[in-house]
Order: sequence, then C-alpha cells, then structure tokens
Amino acid sequence: MPKANKKEKTKEVNVPKLSKKKMNEMEKDIKTLTISYTFLLSSLIIFLLSLESFKLSLFNNSVSIAIFIMPIAYFLVDMILKEIGLKPAKIAIVISTIILFISMLVTDSVFNVESSILKYIGTMLAYSISQFLNISIYYYMLGNYKTPLFFVFINFVFALLVNNMLYMFFSSNMVFSDTFWTGYIVVICIQTLICMILAIILNLIEQGIEV
Repeated sequence: MPKANKKEKTKEVNVPKLSKKKMNEMEKDIKTLTISYTFLLSSLIIFLLSLESFKLSLFNNSVSIAIFIMPIAYFLVDMILKEIGLKPAKIAIVISTIILFISMLVTDSVFNVESSILKYIGTMLAYSISQFLNISIYYYMLGNYKTPLFFVFINFVFALLVNNMLYMFFSSNMVFSDTFWTGYIVVICIQTLICMILAIILNLIEQGIEV
C-alpha cells in the first residue's frame, strides 16, 4: 500500500543573483540618471516660466505658449519612473517644485512684477499634486497591468486636468466665471492632442529595473 504521508518534491528555481560590484554599478548609474533627468526637468520648468508671458489668441481666449510644452514635464517624470524607479521620480518632482518656486521669485523680482501669494501657492500646489497623482497612478498600472496605450493617455490627461484646474483656480482669485471655463476647455483640448503623441512614445520605452 502507498504511504499516507508522502513528501512532495518541490522544484528549486535558480534565480541569478547580481554580484555586489554589479549592484554598486547599477546604483551608481541610477544616481547619475536621476541627477541628469532632474536637471532636465528643472530646466524645462524654468523654460516654461519664461514662456508664460507669451500669449496666443485662440477662440477669443488668451492662451500662454507654455501650455504646449507643459505635458512634456509629465512625460519626463513618467519616463523616469518607468526607466529607473519610483524614488528617482519623486526626487525629480520635489527638486523641480523647489526650482519652480525659486524661479518665480527671481523672475518677479527682476522684472518688478507684483504677484500675490495665491499665485505662488497655486502654481506649486497645482504642479506638485498633479505630478504625484500622475506617478502614483502610473506606478500602479506598471505593477498590475500591461499599461495599454489608452490608459497611459488617460493618465496624462487626468494629471493635466488637475494641474490646470488648481492653477487657474488660484490665478483667478478663486472665482469661477464664464471666461474661466472657456479658457480651461481650450487649454485642455490643446494639451489632449499633445498627450496622444507623448503616450505613444512613452509606451514604446522599455521598462527598467527598480533597485
């Protein structure tokens, strides 16, 4: 008769382990990439501020040229997350937010622009909150789904919806008007078209390894 207590054999899976030297090299590469990407993102933020005063008239609304480039800031952060991990993406957001605040102070001081505290608070909150929402959702998608193009695109649009809503809300002294809503819709429509292209590019980028 067969034995009742028969031990089942378990297959051992040999997982290749990285050497300490290789791990140190990877960590060094990640630090280098983090610094490079953070510098690139911060430079983009400064460039966006310099374009803020340049306006276009679209559908009877005055629209800043900066809105055409703003989606790239979210694309860069998602690229950092996908290539080198969540922590570098968070570092890039925090540092670029600080750079954003300093740049606004310097710009207003140099050009003697009178600005309210609401503008500073609104700009920083709009940028930081929308960016952290952006990477939180994208990080969850990377870990649980195959992140189809449609969801990557929707995440971009959602982040920009939050950013524009908070920024315009504080800029308009917390007053919703007909001009506010028409301007908001025009900005979102333009950025949505740009997000389609950026979502396609992001989906083509190969996912890296987070250390």
